[in-house]
Amino acid sequence: MTERMTELDLVVGSMFTTRPNEDRGAFDEEKEWLSDIQDLLREEGVEVDLLSRPGVEIWEGGIDHFRDLYNLRLLAAYLEQDLDIAPIMATLSNEDMDDEPDEVLAAIWDGEKPTRFANLINHQAEGGYYLPADFAEPIWVEFDDEGLEDEELEDDESVLSFGSSIGLQRELADLEPILVKAGVPLDSAPFRCLKVLRTAADQSVSNDLPIIVW
Repeated sequence: MTERMTELDLVVGSMFTTRPNEDRGAFDEEKEWLSDIQDLLREEGVEVDLLSRPGVEIWEGGIDHFRDLYNLRLLAAYLEQDLDIAPIMATLSNEDMDDEPDEVLAAIWDGEKPTRFANLINHQAEGGYYLPADFAEPIWVEFDDEGLEDEELEDDESVLSFGSSIGLQRELADLEPILVKAGVPLDSAPFRCLKVLRTAADQSVSNDLPIIVW
């Protein structure tokens, strides 16, 4: 049986990728990095335990395409502002995304427009985490990742976003009936994306573990 490939993968579990009995040195490096992240989040008013239960994984799922998440965000932004979603619905089957982001989304990303769906819209599309804590908007953290192995990172620095899985859960619960009322089909790709994200948020909140997006 061929395993279905997805462009975005989600895991609810520990942010540790190594257990202490597997590689003590790598585990200690990860522990130091996660401790620093905890301290940075605490400075932002978010208290969360990232160090317990290393290696635990509760749930995993995936989103078929990056554009499915993009279109879900687009629908949320348009419907929130009472804009016509017909042009979005007409392009759902397009395989390629435009190079330039939609101006409605860009206005939210740039802070020019507020949104009630901040944890959905203002989070990294690829990478980042959702934490089982309640805060209004994703927190973007810049850190020195010299000790981390990632060939794509440059200048020994990276930025990650940490959203609230509690906030995401609430936003998706509010968004779902709005999509239904607007006539978005339940079997459409954005709706399937919402269902995956909502399951991940439910698992994160009930098990007090982060969502890892990669």
